[in-house]
Amino acid sequence: MRAFFLTILAVILGFTGGLYADRIEPTKSLIAQHVSPLLSRILPSPPEPEPVSPLPLSEEAEALTTAELAAFGIESCFPRAVLAETEDRPWLMRDVGSQGLFDEAALPTPPDLIDYPGLVKIEGIRSPIGTEREHCAAARVSEHWFLTAAHCIIDLDIETASPTYDIIAVTPSGDVRGEDTQVVPITGAVCHSAYEMNRQQYPNDIALFYLEDVSAFENVVIAELETPSHNLIPFDFRQIYVAGWGKNGGTRYLQGGPVALVEPGEAVLIGERIGPRGPNVGDSGAPLYLAREEGPLVVGTLSQVTQDAEQNGDRSIYIRTKSIHEWAMRTMAICEQNDGYVCTPTPPPTAPDVISEESVADSL
Repeated sequence: MRAFFLTILAVILGFTGGLYADRIEPTKSLIAQHVSPLLSRILPSPPEPEPVSPLPLSEEAEALTTAELAAFGIESCFPRAVLAETEDRPWLMRDVGSQGLFDEAALPTPPDLIDYPGLVKIEGIRSPIGTEREHCAAARVSEHWFLTAAHCIIDLDIETASPTYDIIAVTPSGDVRGEDTQVVPITGAVCHSAYEMNRQQYPNDIALFYLEDVSAFENVVIAELETPSHNLIPFDFRQIYVAGWGKNGGTRYLQGGPVALVEPGEAVLIGERIGPRGPNVGDSGAPLYLAREEGPLVVGTLSQVTQDAEQNGDRSIYIRTKSIHEWAMRTMAICEQNDGYVCTPTPPPTAPDVISEESVADSL
């Protein structure tokens, strides 16, 4: 009996010690290096998610209806103004827009874009000649699709709302007004239907936009997104960082830096800026990267930064990628069919004019 109790005690102590060791460095690193590979060979791997089937179009339809999209948590959210359909779109010329708030010589060396796979700049055109713009960022997540914040696509805050004449994607570089910079208007965009369409709210602040012509972005690699199968814990988020072309760089120069994770939620990540070049106004939609040996992993999309005048950008809120991964995969499968974008809802059928008996009599 004594031997039995000693065996049980040894098992309990061993299990408790294993849990403690898995949370302490450098023991955790030793476990990850030697024990984890062994367990991965013994234990079954988690099942791969099943591929998402697209929502088929009927033979007569050219696009999906609003009701069809809403059933999958998708809302078309790119209200391009009619003026943008004209041939004269001056914002497509590289030299239109803000000159930037800083001289390049006064800024630190820009981050190396190789550490920021998929990162691009986007600008919402808010005036007929393109001088008023909303500045954001995005991550390329497939050949034609880019992930960003919903409020970068549409903002229905009554106090600041203005027509969106266009939204352009800008090829990434240390200086987006450089000689090789190209701009491409987006084809369409969809937001999470649970987003409140107001920048004062961050839940579900997520959107995907589609570029039909991606030839200008052939050098922008597709970013890897966090999924539930990555099984990350808060300890894994020791090296996270972000960059963009916002206020830190005068909306022209790429700037960024490390972030300290202070609240590791399953749906939302809250970070604290480390140093002067972390996330700032104009970086919304930027991907939050986790440094790994296998390469950077996108774990979040920037929704908000603090607006305090003295601590601008001190805290930042990110929509965690794994929480919207299934939505994103399903949305891309539904909204891209037959090599084209189909999530511009079809307008409701026009009711026939009602002809009164009097008008008929008058026409006889």
